This record gives sequence, structure tokens and C-alpha cells, in this order.
Amino acid sequence: MSEPAVLRWETLTKSRFDRIDRARAVVLVTCSPLEVHGPHLPLGADVLEGEGLAERAVGLLPAPHRDRLFLKLPCIYACADPVPQPGSLAFRPSTTIAVLEDLGRALAGQGFRDVIVSNFHGSPRHFLAIETACERVSRERGIRMLSLFSVMLSRLTDGGGSELGHVLGHLPGVDPQDFEGDTHAGLVETSQLLALHPEWVDPGYKELPRRTVDLWLEERGEPRPRAPRGRLAALPAMLKAFRAGVRFFQQESYSGAPARASSELGEQILDTLASKAAEALAELLDGRLPPEQWHSPLWKARHLFVHPAAVRIADRLLGVKAP
Repeated sequence: MSEPAVLRWETLTKSRFDRIDRARAVVLVTCSPLEVHGPHLPLGADVLEGEGLAERAVGLLPAPHRDRLFLKLPCIYACADPVPQPGSLAFRPSTTIAVLEDLGRALAGQGFRDVIVSNFHGSPRHFLAIETACERVSRERGIRMLSLFSVMLSRLTDGGGSELGHVLGHLPGVDPQDFEGDTHAGLVETSQLLALHPEWVDPGYKELPRRTVDLWLEERGEPRPRAPRGRLAALPAMLKAFRAGVRFFQQESYSGAPARASSELGEQILDTLASKAAEALAELLDGRLPPEQWHSPLWKARHLFVHPAAVRIADRLLGVKAP
């Protein structure tokens, strides 16, 4: 079975672009931040993971869609809530929304009907900004612009969180407990980067101790905030958890156990996530994925996360310096 064709947008000539069947082509773009990922991973880790996941999912599509042309745009790194340390570049959610809205409308105006936005950054203010832009463009222009990460959150987690122990805990050599607190540059992300771009991973990852927000709070004698992630009734508890996370990442640059990572585990993680992403993508292209299923569990509360006034209030409550 032949591999689907994936072309980089910036390499196309006008003559090649003019031959594209835009109604059948699928545009891919990753919207993930440039941010600190521990002392060991590249600043573009989320970009590299988002692109790697999307391209692997494309490669797993069933036969009816393998003859489509996939056009890969350069990454968009206008993203909210990176780790608050030098090297991270922060933007307001409204900036992310505006950039993606303009992009989607430009693509729709040129005849493209399917736009897939990939991402591997778990901040609700970021993925809900992507969802908001996709929903507006899809509704206004009658195209299918989808946040793949948001669909995956609904299918693979019980809320808006980033931990995937119940999804990946079956993999050989690990168990669900290994993923507890593994939210940033830990076991999952280090393994994926070892599989995707080992040349950009500092070998010192093997010596890094396990660090999590809960462990950090325990060391300080502070209570650990508990809340069912993504449930609207738990928003006050979620706010406490977010505040603890902000304080943690002002001092620490990763959360999890990167020393346990391996390229073999990274390949298994990528294959597991990409197979689920391919299922969702195939349903979308077949017309079997209704718009009400294009969203994350936090979609109904999106205004609390992306409305400019709500963002300003949350920044004050969380102690975040606005970009």
C-alpha cells in the first residue's frame, strides 16, 4: 500500500500549486509553542511532536483517503501558557485565535475544504483557542477545520488533563503509575523525542530524577489540590491546581520521569496515539464525525479560558505575567 503524499507548502512552485485539487487536498498545520522542556529536550518539542503525530496518523489512514494530497504548512508558535522561563515565547489566546482564523479564511477562500490543526501542548487556554478559531471558520466558511488534539482529549482522557496512563499503561515495560504527574518533558515526551529526533535530545536525560507538582508540594509541606480534570463543577479546584503548576514551573522545567524514557517506548506511544488520531481523521474525511464531536471536554467553558477579560482575571489569580 502506497504512502499518502505529504508536501511542504513552502517548497511548492506556483505551477505545482495550480495543479492541486484543493477540494480533495488536506492542509496540515501544527500550532504548538516554543518553550522550555526540561534541561534535555529542544524548545520546539511540542512542535516536533505535533508534526510527528499528524504525519504518522496520515500514514495510517485507510485506503479511501491514501490517494489524497496532504499539504504541510510551517508551524505556528503563537501559543499561550508556555513554561514561564527564559527561552519560552508566550502569546495571548486571542492572538492564537486571530492567527488561525485568518489562516482558515485564507485557505477557505482558495478552495480548500479540510484543514487539520495539530498540537501537543496541554494548556486549556491554548487548545481551546485553537478550537474557537476552528469552530468559527468552519461555521462561517462551510469547511472542516478541526483541532485534532481536542478530539483526542475527548477520546483518550476523562477531561482536560495531559496524563495518559490509562491509555498507554498497557505498553510493555511500563504501567499506569509511571505516567502519574507526567505532564511536561517527562517519560512520554522524552520517549517521543528519542523516537522522532534523538539527535536533539541531551543524553543527560538519563540522570534526571522524577519530579512532579505533587512531589514538590509534599516537599514544601503544602496540600495537594485534587479535582476531577475537565469537569465544570471542579473549576475552583482546577484553579488551585493551575496555580500550583505555575509556581512549580517557575522553578522546575519538567514534570515526570524522563530517565525512564526510550526510543522504543516512544515508537509505541506514537503508534498508539497516531492510530487513534487516524481513526478520528478518517471519520472526519468520510463525513461520519459530526461537528458536536470536534471538541474537547472543556469546550462548553471555553469563554472562561479564552475571553480576553477572563484571561486577564485568570492571569492575576494565577500570578502569570501577561505577554
